[in-house]
Amino acid sequence: MPNYLWQVSYSKEAWATQISNPENRLEKVSSMLAPSGIKLLQGFATFGEYDIIAIVEAPDDKTIAAASIAVTSTGSVDKLNTSPLIPVEDLVEALNIAQTIKYAPPKT
Repeated sequence: MPNYLWQVSYSKEAWATQISNPENRLEKVSSMLAPSGIKLLQGFATFGEYDIIAIVEAPDDKTIAAASIAVTSTGSVDKLNTSPLIPVEDLVEALNIAQTIKYAPPKT
């Protein structure tokens, strides 16, 4: 199954709720996503632009997109970026394919 990187920034309301009721949100979110076939592989709290990052496994792009939409629609996050993670071996294959593509940039 494909892996994805989630980068999440909580809303100020979500932070206030978590201060009032501290809990491991990654555990809760993991159990909420499991019925959709999404598995949380790793998660970390971060400092800076994002509050949480997580590596998740999902059946396909549509499923992870649906989960991203569902989470964002609640207003509990200000930002949720989803990035597909490509194995390095696939990157090497892509580089080999890139050698065969004859692209010409626009000319002024």
